[in-house]
Amino acid sequence: MESIIGNGIDIIEIGRVKKAMQRKGFIDRIYTKNEQEYLKNKPYASWAARFAAKEAVMKALGLGLREGIRFVDIEISNDPYGKPHITLYGRSLEIANELGISRWLISLSHSKDLAIADVLAIKTECRK
Repeated sequence: MESIIGNGIDIIEIGRVKKAMQRKGFIDRIYTKNEQEYLKNKPYASWAARFAAKEAVMKALGLGLREGIRFVDIEISNDPYGKPHITLYGRSLEIANELGISRWLISLSHSKDLAIADVLAIKTECRK
């Protein structure tokens, strides 16, 4: 049996991420090397959607930027069909394990000006 133990949603202005990307160190502080490689020729909307996804994961974990979590501890990738996936590292992985999170559901979208991400943290319960 599965249950939702966390839900996170975040929306961000694409222009805000575009502007932040011009600041020294922003890209390396926010995006993993794998994400940077995937996103290098993508529009700013894709960068913004992944930023929103990282924020949404933190919210689903019940955190935000505390407990030693860094943005690069959360990686958003895509399968061959374009479906997004979440991979955690470091402290974010430790917290997810402590909470018993067994899988994630994620949805990303954007309009001309806004990017949004919705994340569900799922726990698999053992039946007795």
